[in-house]
Amino acid sequence: MFDIIIHGYLIGLFASMPVGALAVLSIQKTMNGGLLSGFTIGLAAAIVDLFYATVAVLGLTMIKDFMMRHEITLGIIGSLFLVISGIKIYRSDTIKQYRSRGNITRAKLANDFASSILIAASNPVTIIGFGSFFAGFGINDIVTTNFDVIIFLIFLFAGACTWWFTLSFVVNKFRHKIRLRFLVIINRITGVVVFVLGIGIIISLIFFK
Repeated sequence: MFDIIIHGYLIGLFASMPVGALAVLSIQKTMNGGLLSGFTIGLAAAIVDLFYATVAVLGLTMIKDFMMRHEITLGIIGSLFLVISGIKIYRSDTIKQYRSRGNITRAKLANDFASSILIAASNPVTIIGFGSFFAGFGINDIVTTNFDVIIFLIFLFAGACTWWFTLSFVVNKFRHKIRLRFLVIINRITGVVVFVLGIGIIISLIFFK
């Protein structure tokens, strides 16, 4: 049981660490709105990772095949959300957002959460990534019962949440030391990076798939 807990937690932690579009968005949201705003993005990513990990560990062939068949469509949808997010971040009133950080509404958090779910879910190749992690850690040898699967997935989710909370917490700790004019610059750069990532993924999906 201890092996299952440790393996699940470490896979969830390590699988979340690569820096991508959602990490950039999480950092930007934390800089502007604080810990809760940034962690909302990460929580969405962790939930999608949990779904894909469940598909991978249970071998749900129908779901996996469907998502892989529609990989390009899903990828383009998620990339369009990145493009839109990049434009919104670039054009946003950074100073106003920073000064109103204590007035983050549930509607705003829900909107960020939903957008992040769509962005994260648009990459079904994540299933293959988890499959590689599972093979490397020998998960099939230690997860043998339904109860094992449940424990494994719970701690995988906990590991993912740990990473995203840590990222938001650290950024939130230091954001007060950044002057507003630099925050504006960071916002502009973040908007451009997210926009370019979205365009780049769309181009790769259309021309290189």
